[in-house]
Amino acid sequence: MAEGIFFDAAHPREGSYFGEITFTEIGQEIILFILFGFYLFIGSKWKEIQVVSNFIALFFLMAFIREFNFLISGWIYPVLVVMAVFSYLIVRDFKKIKASTQVFFSQPASSWFMTGFLITMVFSRLFGRSKFWRLMYGQENYRYAKAATEEGLELLGDTLMLISAVEFLLYYLFEKRKS
Repeated sequence: MAEGIFFDAAHPREGSYFGEITFTEIGQEIILFILFGFYLFIGSKWKEIQVVSNFIALFFLMAFIREFNFLISGWIYPVLVVMAVFSYLIVRDFKKIKASTQVFFSQPASSWFMTGFLITMVFSRLFGRSKFWRLMYGQENYRYAKAATEEGLELLGDTLMLISAVEFLLYYLFEKRKS
């Protein structure tokens, strides 16, 4: 992962560092799509966490679509369709949400999930604020450090969530084999 970020810094594409066609961005997109598939699959097999797993899968699908905002100017419309499905599932499965959430977060893999989620969705945004980087690098030069840090943190968080998904799957398969 670090070498991929280094490669992106050493070989800028499209006249800028960490643009949309880089190892870091493509890595994020691939991981988000794999996470979407993983959580759909896990939810279809592990009925106790199916409700939460479906919500998480749809969230990753929305994040995946959002990553293509440079290609699809109307990316919000596919996301709105996914949000409608998400809303339908909330209404349909409302009575099952609490039990499913308790089972999901009682698994050790959920700590990897939450760590990755917080790094990607919260910490990378806070740490990637332009105001902070302008203080350190000045008005003209801050963009490279900001982009490298923010995109690198997002990739790190996505990778931790991927590790979590693999751990959920392994736990499920181990428990299934045991019983």
